[in-house]
Amino acid sequence: MKVVGIETSGSIGSVAVCDGNTVVGRQTFGKASNHVKEIVSSLENVFNKIKWKPEDIDLIAVSIGPGSYTGLRIGVTCAKTLAYGLGKPVIDVPTLDVLAENVKDDVKNICPVLDAKRKKVYACVYDRNNSRNKRITDYLIITPDKLIDILPESALIFGDGVPPYKDIFAQKELTISEDKNLGIADAADVARLGLERYEQGERCEINSLVPLYLRKSEAEEKLEERC
Repeated sequence: MKVVGIETSGSIGSVAVCDGNTVVGRQTFGKASNHVKEIVSSLENVFNKIKWKPEDIDLIAVSIGPGSYTGLRIGVTCAKTLAYGLGKPVIDVPTLDVLAENVKDDVKNICPVLDAKRKKVYACVYDRNNSRNKRITDYLIITPDKLIDILPESALIFGDGVPPYKDIFAQKELTISEDKNLGIADAADVARLGLERYEQGERCEINSLVPLYLRKSEAEEKLEERC
């Protein structure tokens, strides 16, 4: 199957086109505030370079979060628009699963950690078996001190949620990676994982496709507090 992957959860966005598990074309773009302008032009550039037409695509995969509220809305809206316009299926891919694919080292447990602000992080713990990641926790929004209580010893943690709370994570025997690239999700992995989910029977109705926020926005929480 030919798959488009869309990733807009962080400060660096990307799109990728894959034929099966082979990456045929990929392009990255800048800050989240520019995603809405750059995502369409990036897709057009990729299609032009590989000489494919949008109609050639069989599946659209999109990273749904957690991550930037604005970025996720843009990515999901783009995926839904493509799905409607092309009459193609769409599949949702949790961003933490995508980030877990960045780790190539032979380690037992890994945990991507994203800064959720307000003294919390987004995280998920994975067990690695033959280079495949199996999720062993839910997708979490959690305080760093509670996260270390559930992290296995020597687990590899990485992502932009680690540096702000490094002193807390240092209280446990963990492997802390400072490689910033590990915390950047790749649209090619979105496409690959989306195809894997689709081939395993996962389905996502276009109307049901929504970002995975894990919590309400700061504005919504402040409004509730005033009420």
